[in-house]
Amino acid sequence: MKQKTLFKLMSLAGLALGGLGTLLSSWADSKEQEAIIEEKVNKALADRENEETEEP
Repeated sequence: MKQKTLFKLMSLAGLALGGLGTLLSSWADSKEQEAIIEEKVNKALADRENEETEEP
């Protein structure tokens, strides 16, 4: 019985760690995507500003 309980606890801990890993991975992907979007928006705004200042 004791070994069975130990295996159940170990599998529960593994499940919890797997879920936590998935959440952290998703959060990191989201932050990376936000950074890429922000970089592209800033570049587009800078290009637009340059085009407006070049026109007479």
